[in-house]
Amino acid sequence: MSANHSNGEQATYGKTDSRFIGVHRSNLKSDLIEITEDKLENILMKHESKLGLKKAWIAPLGLLLTIVATLISAEFKDALGVPKATWSAFFILAALLSAVWLVASVVRLVMGRKECSIDALIAQVKNSSGEPPVT
Repeated sequence: MSANHSNGEQATYGKTDSRFIGVHRSNLKSDLIEITEDKLENILMKHESKLGLKKAWIAPLGLLLTIVATLISAEFKDALGVPKATWSAFFILAALLSAVWLVASVVRLVMGRKECSIDALIAQVKNSSGEPPVT
């Protein structure tokens, strides 16, 4: 028994003689990708920075939540020779900067979400030579 796949490959199915294995499935056809080490290294180094986009929003969100919690719960006082109004202004400015950092991180993530995938990496490796595929 065999089944056709959308890319023209065939997978074979058949019964085996083993009493522990009900059906044996075999799909061994795959693409062969040849690439030099230096090209692969360059592609992986570029992709590594794109993978960081997936987690780049965590730090600004954590900082923003901490600062907002401080602004809500703290009663600022004159300390270290700095007046309480200055402390309050400092935390408000820090919250605004964290919010801007968070928005920028989320925008970069949304704009580059397709480039962060494993499929995008494989496609980039496949197309790195600039030559048509050999059949």
